[in-house]
Amino acid sequence: MAEASGAAERGAERGDSSGARPVGIGTTLAFAGSLVLLAVLLTTSAQSPPPADARIGQRVELVELIQAEEARAAALQRQVEELAADLAALEDDITAETAETAAMREQLEELAVPAGLTPVRGPGISVILRDASMSVPADGDPNDYVIHEEDLQAVINALWASGAEAVAVNGHRIVATTAIRCVGNVLLLHGNTYSPPYEIVAIGDDAELVAGLQRDEAVQRFARAVRDYKLGFDVERADEALTLPAYEGSLATQVATPSEPARG
Repeated sequence: MAEASGAAERGAERGDSSGARPVGIGTTLAFAGSLVLLAVLLTTSAQSPPPADARIGQRVELVELIQAEEARAAALQRQVEELAADLAALEDDITAETAETAAMREQLEELAVPAGLTPVRGPGISVILRDASMSVPADGDPNDYVIHEEDLQAVINALWASGAEAVAVNGHRIVATTAIRCVGNVLLLHGNTYSPPYEIVAIGDDAELVAGLQRDEAVQRFARAVRDYKLGFDVERADEALTLPAYEGSLATQVATPSEPARG
């Protein structure tokens, strides 16, 4: 008994030292009921619809969004209409420019033949000039026995004066800016050098071209040198149509500029 009493006393001492008290069943049930009530309230609040004024706020925001999009669509429509008007104006300008360009192209095509910018074909003659076939005498001047640039110029000028529509020398089309120059007995033409014989081809009325060579004074002087120094001077009428190439060089000028139209 004494031992039991001592154990009880020691247990009481331990209980006092820990400060713990036993929890009753009623307290536990009350706490559990509170948790269940809280869960029910939360669930009911989550499932309940928003207040009426919240729905009105959402509807107002939607209306404002629709109005903003309608204004944006209207602005885009105005921009489309402006761009369409600009495009129509550009199409009108292009049409006007196209008609003007066509007229200019037609005029250019008309001027291309006399300017030497297009190949041509037609009847004509060929003239071949050669240096003398005989040896230069001991007392002779070697310059008398070769073809010079003035001989070429005399023949070409006579052909133009006789109605030639196109002229070529050694396959190169002669144009207004062509310079006939000889260095010694070598022809310098369009940046290339050529040695005799020189072939001059002209398209035009062959009978008139031949007659023009015969009556030209400069060609007559050359013909006398041909006779005296045995130079080569052969004129032939073409049996078939001749073909001359287009001029392929530059027509740019460095000094000449268009003059202003006269006033008054």
